[in-house]
Amino acid sequence: MPTAISTPCSAMSWLCWRGCWVNSAMPFSGVYGHERQINFLKNALLRDRVAQAYLFDGMAGVGKKTTALAFARALNCLGTEEETGEFCASCRKIETGNHPDILFVAPEGKFIKIGQIRELARQMCFRPLEGRRRVVIIEEAHAMNDEAANALLKTLEEPAPGNVLILLTSRSEALSRTIASRCQRLRFAPLPVSAVEAFLKERRGMGEEESSMLAATSAGCIGRVIDRDPEASRRFEEDILGVLEISGDAGDENPLAPFLVVARFGDDRAAIVEKLELMKEWYRDVLVLHETGREGLVLHRDLLNCTRRAADRSTSDRLTRNIECVEAARRAVDRNANSRLVLESMMFKLRQPSTGRRQPAARGR
Repeated sequence: MPTAISTPCSAMSWLCWRGCWVNSAMPFSGVYGHERQINFLKNALLRDRVAQAYLFDGMAGVGKKTTALAFARALNCLGTEEETGEFCASCRKIETGNHPDILFVAPEGKFIKIGQIRELARQMCFRPLEGRRRVVIIEEAHAMNDEAANALLKTLEEPAPGNVLILLTSRSEALSRTIASRCQRLRFAPLPVSAVEAFLKERRGMGEEESSMLAATSAGCIGRVIDRDPEASRRFEEDILGVLEISGDAGDENPLAPFLVVARFGDDRAAIVEKLELMKEWYRDVLVLHETGREGLVLHRDLLNCTRRAADRSTSDRLTRNIECVEAARRAVDRNANSRLVLESMMFKLRQPSTGRRQPAARGR
């Protein structure tokens, strides 16, 4: 079993894994937050109990891929540059995307197809070219079609040695339960706004005001604010606020809402799905604020004013129903249903009164 020591001069933890001393802090140094997940992966290294497959589950942009790459670095770290505190040659190759044993699979179009999984399985039959482990990162694993999922399942049931698969998903409910059961699952919650703000200051060189304002729009997901187009972001927020106002949850009710909402969502199917995701998150914020009164738990800080109004005028029953309604619409649009009919139907349902009692919580922080 590997052993670990700590060096007082650097306050860093060193791990002897398979004959190589590795600074266990260095490979994960680029990950902000997610301490529990990182400690879990470090312990797997320490105990030499690295699983054949992992499932990283969390919102888009929350840091799943960043953590997967950090784990890939840790699995293959040479630990040869501990004096300088810099990445070793292997870690640098992974950081720059040039390591031959780090493979990626992503949807081609809308789906991950069987040909991609078959090619992956073929490569996994061989020993790693340079590293100790070949790490395969499957992005948007929920996008596998049935044939691809069945092919991957066979790979999971008969794993070739020297390989670690990491499946990333923001929609675990759309992933095969059998595949999920073959993986060690790590759930990634949204980061505190302070962690996003720290990233923007330290990695992007932003000032206090700019980083604070942008972090407030992140919903705890660093990936949502990286290289964001401010003008596009502003238009997107305006569209969402318009939809919420039309729905009667964040403003005055409008009898023409079911017909006006289609124009607000636009025609692009991917953008519609993204806006529905944001709507669902906003209803979640309203429900949390309504039940707890704690504004610090709100993800979308930039929408706090309309969240307060909605929390004061809504009921728990209605908010829970609305979350389910928006999620049903998102799934229907994602399955290529007629988006116009789906959105109009959703709006009619959102405007239905609830029979639950209104019990607003005391406002708090």
